Amino acid sequence: MGVKDILAAPQLYQWFQEAGGFFGARVKAIDKHLGLKSGMRILDIGCGPGHIVKYLPAGVRYSGFDIDPNYIEFAKRNFGDKGDFHCRFFDEAAAKEFAGADVVMMNGVMHHIPDAELIQTLRNVKAALKEGGRLFTLDGVFLSDQSAFVRRMLENDRGRYVRTPEAYEKVLKTVFTRVEPHIHNDLSRVPYSFYVAISS
Repeated sequence: MGVKDILAAPQLYQWFQEAGGFFGARVKAIDKHLGLKSGMRILDIGCGPGHIVKYLPAGVRYSGFDIDPNYIEFAKRNFGDKGDFHCRFFDEAAAKEFAGADVVMMNGVMHHIPDAELIQTLRNVKAALKEGGRLFTLDGVFLSDQSAFVRRMLENDRGRYVRTPEAYEKVLKTVFTRVEPHIHNDLSRVPYSFYVAISS
């Protein structure tokens, strides 16, 4: 069984994410930067099998989106009592249907999408956010001073569009006026560099 086969199975994907501390990195970054509260409307683009909903405050209104039917089926079966899950692209129609979000999350998503397609997705995200709403993104990032091990990990990521901090910020600022970037090297068990941004 290859890596792609492992990541296609929801339970094995989650095991891989937790074993390396990559899923924990998402939880830590969300706790550190978002300050989520009960009653907030949260949209999660690229939600995968939906495990993150277990770590959000009680009372949030959560909707997850992913294009992998296996992930969404798993999420509905295991976390359908905590939110709603949709197997669809987050396009203009979805942005209109789910408008009024306090927060949109894209955990490990941007580095899978080329610039032109990403900019359109970001426009849809902005349309879905309420006034004062925020986009939270977390992705692996190339840094000039990172170790050869981390760089090799990033070069072998399934995502073909891992960027530098400057490149992430450039694409985010195409759509959002304010981008607050953060670099983290200590969020996961396995050494890794993360670019976190809060955009509004």
